Amino acid sequence: MTDVAEHESLRIRFYYLLTREERGVGSDLLRAGLIALVVVNVATVILRSVASFAARHALTLSMLVIIVSAGFALEYAMRIWIAPGTLGEVGAARARLRYLFSLPGGIDLLAAIPFALAPRVGLGIEWLAILPIFKLLRFSSAFQFLLEAIYAERRVLLSAAVLLLTLLVFQSSLMYYLERNAQPDKFGSIPAAMWWGIVTLTTVGYGDITPVTGWGRIVGGFTAVLGICAFAIPIGIIASAFIEALRRREFIVTWNLVARVPLFHDLDAARIAAIAGLLRTRQVERGERLVRKGDQADSMYFIVSGDVEVDTETGTPPHRLGAGDFFGEVALIANRARTATVTAAAPCKLLVLHKRDLHGFMEAHPEFADLVQKTAQRRLTEIDAPRVKP
Repeated sequence: MTDVAEHESLRIRFYYLLTREERGVGSDLLRAGLIALVVVNVATVILRSVASFAARHALTLSMLVIIVSAGFALEYAMRIWIAPGTLGEVGAARARLRYLFSLPGGIDLLAAIPFALAPRVGLGIEWLAILPIFKLLRFSSAFQFLLEAIYAERRVLLSAAVLLLTLLVFQSSLMYYLERNAQPDKFGSIPAAMWWGIVTLTTVGYGDITPVTGWGRIVGGFTAVLGICAFAIPIGIIASAFIEALRRREFIVTWNLVARVPLFHDLDAARIAAIAGLLRTRQVERGERLVRKGDQADSMYFIVSGDVEVDTETGTPPHRLGAGDFFGEVALIANRARTATVTAAAPCKLLVLHKRDLHGFMEAHPEFADLVQKTAQRRLTEIDAPRVKP
């Protein structure tokens, strides 16, 4: 029973490492290693396309292909093993099957196959060797936001796609009837005219096929203008949805940071959201001093990314705070001097809540101010309690 529990615990630890739900030295190193494998794979594929270089370094490139593919194969096996996540053995088979037949699972499988060596066995499928580049999307939060935006606006985007298809067929058909006699080799059929329609509606305009009749040129110019208007619709929809998804994610992170502060534990979701709206972003470089011991406190800080070093200057070793931590909350409820010096140990992104902003909000909402004051009094009692001698 103990062996089973240890096996389960090990699998869950690897699950957190590979899914980036746990940040730390181990997960960062593993993530960097997987990205390095993708970069080496892509670089190898590119260099193999240079005939002179590939001829001189054929053995080295082949060895790199085998090493990278072996690394991807190990990752693929690990992802199958950890697929159940925290479900335990309940539903493990279903979770693994879901991963195997998912798009990321398919890409992971193809990445583990050394397609770059296919010509050696008479197969012409070496172009599949570039597929591992899509594994980088797993590490891109921007790609996740883009997928979320497209899914959220899928119905509107589908309507825009139908509109574009309608314009393409109509304009291509119209150009076919106007230009077929003057250019039978280029506009001899509606499918042939659709190539002109695609490059004109997308405003690419290769110039390989152009109308020569008067009416054809008029329709061509009108089509180009329609293309600008038609493509502006889906682009605007995706852009606005992308920004909204990004703001929503940032708000959730900010809300969670504020909710962890003991001072705000008793506040409801709406009031925590109101406080989150008062936060201001601040970027700091490594070595920048955030607060100095003895200075008058007027703000508190939430760490979004990076690390800070807290030195109480009492002879005890400095300690570090990382992403998700906060400091300086006492400044919001008491006129006290800083009790430690805080310095950025790495480039950081911080959220700052100034005392004057919180107090201004409290003045505008007396009921909120009363709740904060009661919580603050209790929090101060908790802070001062250890100092009271028995």
